[in-house]
Amino acid sequence: MRRAAILAFIGISIAFLSPLRARAQEQQKATTNAGAGTPVLVDADELQYDQDLGVIVAKGHVELSQKDQILLADTVTYNQRTDTVTASGNVSIMQPTGDVAFADYMELHNDMRDGFIKDVRLLLSDRSRLAGNTARRAAGTRTEVRRAIYSPCELCAQDPTHPPTWQIKAEQAVDDKQLQIIEYRDAIMEIDGFPIFYTPYMSHPEPSVKRASGFLAPTIGSDPSNGFRVGIPYYWVIGPDKDATIRPLFTTEGGEQLNVQYRQRFGNGTLRTDSSVTVGSTSVNPRLVDVNAANNSVRGHFIVDGIWDLNDRWRTGISAEGTSDQTYLARYHFPYTSNYVTQHVYAENFGTASYGNISAYGFQNLNPTYSIANQPVVLPIASYTLTTPADALGGRWDISGSALNLMGRNGFKERRLSAGTNWRLPFYGPLGDRYDFNASLRADEYDSDFTVAAGYPQNTTAIAARIFPQMSLNWRYPWIRPGEKVTALIEPIASAVAAPNGGNPASIPNEDAQSFEFDETDLFQANRFPGYDRVDGGIRVDYGIHAGLYNPTAGNAQILIGQSYRVRRESAFPLGAGLDNRRSDVVGRVIVSPGRLFNFFYRARVDGQDLAMRRQEVGLSGGLASLNGGVSFITASAIPGIPSVLPTKEISESLSFSLSPNWKGTVSNTQNLANGSSSVSSRLQLTYLDDCLSVTGTISQSGITFGDVRSGESFVLTFVFRNLGDVSISPF
Repeated sequence: MRRAAILAFIGISIAFLSPLRARAQEQQKATTNAGAGTPVLVDADELQYDQDLGVIVAKGHVELSQKDQILLADTVTYNQRTDTVTASGNVSIMQPTGDVAFADYMELHNDMRDGFIKDVRLLLSDRSRLAGNTARRAAGTRTEVRRAIYSPCELCAQDPTHPPTWQIKAEQAVDDKQLQIIEYRDAIMEIDGFPIFYTPYMSHPEPSVKRASGFLAPTIGSDPSNGFRVGIPYYWVIGPDKDATIRPLFTTEGGEQLNVQYRQRFGNGTLRTDSSVTVGSTSVNPRLVDVNAANNSVRGHFIVDGIWDLNDRWRTGISAEGTSDQTYLARYHFPYTSNYVTQHVYAENFGTASYGNISAYGFQNLNPTYSIANQPVVLPIASYTLTTPADALGGRWDISGSALNLMGRNGFKERRLSAGTNWRLPFYGPLGDRYDFNASLRADEYDSDFTVAAGYPQNTTAIAARIFPQMSLNWRYPWIRPGEKVTALIEPIASAVAAPNGGNPASIPNEDAQSFEFDETDLFQANRFPGYDRVDGGIRVDYGIHAGLYNPTAGNAQILIGQSYRVRRESAFPLGAGLDNRRSDVVGRVIVSPGRLFNFFYRARVDGQDLAMRRQEVGLSGGLASLNGGVSFITASAIPGIPSVLPTKEISESLSFSLSPNWKGTVSNTQNLANGSSSVSSRLQLTYLDDCLSVTGTISQSGITFGDVRSGESFVLTFVFRNLGDVSISPF
């Protein structure tokens, strides 16, 4: 039982103390300076002092504190003349960094900053462990451990003697707090007790370090397009607000590549860049018939993402991607999400009820059937929208304006000014039905230059103006039948739209409304064309029905089906879009969501004349947290009179599963069923994950071949070691 706590003067003032032996029930306190050092606080069950030898011995639950270091032991001896502290029996010393050293015996000097430790066990600030036979402590910042073992992994609770998931054994390990690095010499990496590889030297940042410059784990592998590849990335901490990753890559068939990723954080924003250059790469123009017509040239790409807040209402940014050719991104596995890349620079203003934007755009088409260089540049495009408060009738005004300057690289140019206003008024009828009334007016002015190079018979400058008024009234009448368990809804919907016929003369070019396909999301839209260049004129009626079953716990099921009827026979929409005839195609969707475990959807477009199926898409997903998956199927038929539109039929399946808390995996596959059955892509991934190690094996297959991108299989094995980083290996 602890009863005595003694604070002793050690140093000059100790000479004035009489010899003292503390009894179990006594409490005495004092403070001291160790020579010219810092006062030491000693707390113990028993204290002995030999004035002739200048030695103090503390026994029983000893706690010795100096500065922000705390030493605990069964017995501590301090020699005043040699300034030496010796501790034995259940010794532990806590450092200001959060590290704790455990040992059977310690001998410390110089305010406990230097010394020798036997059978040392270090618990670092992130709970990783470093142990060894002996250790030497220098200047309070450097600990050299002999016959060392390091691991950040927790030991097995059932069998603590079992080796951790992974560990490093080395002849010497040095934990240098000043350099903020842990170094190993003659080191062997073990996984589950089995030696994996040997290295004469390795290092990694000290656990308290968030970022540190140095080489990262190498990337080793192969793929069908580039052959064998190897790279050793380097991470560079440029400053407290910026860093970069430099990734040289050497391949047997794809040349040499240098990839640099740069990141910087500002007080008002962020910037991220990703760029690469490749030499010695053989590229094939996918539009050439002769696939052997290759050229060796410098290839590369860039990605820039940045955003900055200028003040409370203004911000500016850039989101840009660019590439040297159409196959580069796919061949070297850089991420991209569509068949074109965009360069976008912008500034935007956020008002209480307004929004303004001024932007510049550039485009590159990755579709191999088109030239990557023959794409327009938009410099600039500006828009502004203002919404007014509700007026006396409950309606609101939307006022908008837009300006565009488009420069085609084939000589075509377009300049456009647009201004418009829209008044919308929602209200309820006497039967509980709901109405939405919209009245809009838009004025457009175009100044365009058409050139022979663009396919026109002669160079032409055209000035055109358009005023387009439009009114629409949307009506819906929800019939609701509440129930104890299920609430039923039947809601007929109708919309009448009126606008002048035409409005799309040949003197107004079509640049932003070339792609359109009618579906249920467009059914009740007043102007169904995207962009500004085309308007949806004439008089028409849209009609449909929406029905559903709803349960607060069991989910819901919904269906929407509808059609549009146009008074005028002529159509401004492209052939095959679903609006070719006065009576449009029938569009609809079905959604079934009975709770969180199951989801089903079905979308379709049926020819309005002969009820032939034009397009349908079905998807099913669901499952438990440990086992879930999905399947989707899409098919689109050929369009009569348009031989360039080929039928499409594709199915995709995916499955995610958890075999245990540590094991999980995914399987996915996409098949093209249009002509027989051919694989587009497939993937199998299995992952092991615990507190300090992640191992992921991925087998993937691509059936896509164009230009210098080749189809084939690949296997990648990725190890992520806590505190060390990751390494990827592809055996073939």
